[in-house]
Amino acid sequence: MAQGRLSERFEAYSTWRAALATRIAAYRDWLDDNELNDAQTALRIATLLSRLNQDKLSVAFVAEFSRGKSELINAIFFADYGQRLLPSSAGRTTMCPTELLYDPAKPPGIELLPIETRERHASTSEFKEYPEEWVAINFIPGNAESMRAAFRHVVATRNASVEEARRLGMFDDSDPDNSLTVREDGTVEIPCWRHAIINFPHPLLRQGLVILDTPGLNAIGSEPELTLNLLPNAHAILFILAADTGVTKSDIEVWRRHIGGGRHQGRLVVLNKIDGLWDQMRTDAEINAEIARQAATTSGLLDVKADQVFPISAQKGLLAKINHDDALLEKSRLPELERALSEELIPAKQDIVRDGCRGELENLMRAAHSILDARRKNLHDQQLELNELRGKNRDVVGSMIAHIRNEKAAFERGLKQFQAARSVYSQ
Repeated sequence: MAQGRLSERFEAYSTWRAALATRIAAYRDWLDDNELNDAQTALRIATLLSRLNQDKLSVAFVAEFSRGKSELINAIFFADYGQRLLPSSAGRTTMCPTELLYDPAKPPGIELLPIETRERHASTSEFKEYPEEWVAINFIPGNAESMRAAFRHVVATRNASVEEARRLGMFDDSDPDNSLTVREDGTVEIPCWRHAIINFPHPLLRQGLVILDTPGLNAIGSEPELTLNLLPNAHAILFILAADTGVTKSDIEVWRRHIGGGRHQGRLVVLNKIDGLWDQMRTDAEINAEIARQAATTSGLLDVKADQVFPISAQKGLLAKINHDDALLEKSRLPELERALSEELIPAKQDIVRDGCRGELENLMRAAHSILDARRKNLHDQQLELNELRGKNRDVVGSMIAHIRNEKAAFERGLKQFQAARSVYSQ
């Protein structure tokens, strides 16, 4: 599984991160062995190691509906399973923001936050602290029927009155298009869920990859968590357009309000469904020229560099990977997008982690060096003091020896006198 360039780069990054954590742990042990570790230093190192172990690489897929987001996620990350992991069909499939990740503390499954929680004025991050608020649906990884049945819940919808949809932020009276969605019975279709978290033991997800699938402008605008937290903190955002429709007004609004904003690093534009331009009535050169014109137009409308626009066919790329059709895969141009992700996203993320660890470790090393310098100074001072005492002790010992010798001579003289007196006394 995961034999592509992106997967290999990500696996290499995970190996590098694990090796870095091992080196930091060894440094902590060295501090312990040399009595250089205190409570504050231990806490800082523990925090650093925890941050490395919990490090995530977040990639967000953003588009209006029917642009092929879910199919693109399937093609890039899950083609090795030989099937579509995420539901993908004509029309609108992704109805709520969906996170794909792996948490070993939980069983494989899907957690769904009911749409009714919007009335309680709390963010999805806050609701993550209360698992009882979520509906849990387990599935068996690798079991196609079990997975398909579980994933169908993500796209579930229900009918609601206009008043209820308005309260839930799913109906905007100022948007003239919303009036077209009202049925004859006065109801509108709304998603059943506000947010979905899919816990899946995919090799890349195990290593810290997090995939965010967003359902378009309406959901982005009505869910502040996306615009304030999830999207700004994503390490890469893939903005998907459809080659057959080009850049629409709503596409431009999503890009300018929630993605572009003057920051283009880690932002890639995907012009999907180029297979719709494949026409047997035209030559390959004419088709490629048409695709190039669409890409150039997209680049100009979104004000991005031409090398940030990637015309692809996600559906054909997925089909080619499943059937091991190298010619179709090359024609789909999917490898070009994967190459850009692997050559830009992973190194940029690695630089961020490296710089953060370097700054923290330099501070810790400076503290250790200060302690060692203080110890060295104390040892030097003690050595000087001993050197001074060595000369003083020699004089004292000499004086004591002379004194003892004098006392010994006096004792011997007294002993002779005593023996003489004793002899006289004996006589």
